[in-house]
Amino acid sequence: MINRQQLILDLEKSFRTVFRMFRRELNDLFQEEITSTEFTYLKFIMEKNQVMTSMLSQEFNVSTSHITAVTDRLVQRELVTRRRAEDDRRVIYLCITEKGQKIVELLEVRKHEYMEEKFQQLSDEEMENLLQLFSKIT
Repeated sequence: MINRQQLILDLEKSFRTVFRMFRRELNDLFQEEITSTEFTYLKFIMEKNQVMTSMLSQEFNVSTSHITAVTDRLVQRELVTRRRAEDDRRVIYLCITEKGQKIVELLEVRKHEYMEEKFQQLSDEEMENLLQLFSKIT
């Protein structure tokens, strides 16, 4: 019988494998437009309407220099704009452009189709069980 420590190690390896697979396959799916990381940040900005880089950094637990590098690319490709706050000119907000919104909407459809295909071999009951198990550890 496998001991608990080995089960934890096996789960950790399985999580890493699944998350790497999703990231790689989503990057392949999005490759013509943006990376999966850029998509995630762009979608977050769209949902919040406007955000500061520090908010993105905190939300995704990455450095502000990483966020700056990614958002520089998004600004260069006209998917995001930077806007100074009217009440404090030192504060800069990131806002999604119309072009950025269209890309998010397009890629959201592709992502949904990908997820539908990925999970089609699971029954509704298996998916509910998986969700229930994940909720126990979050």
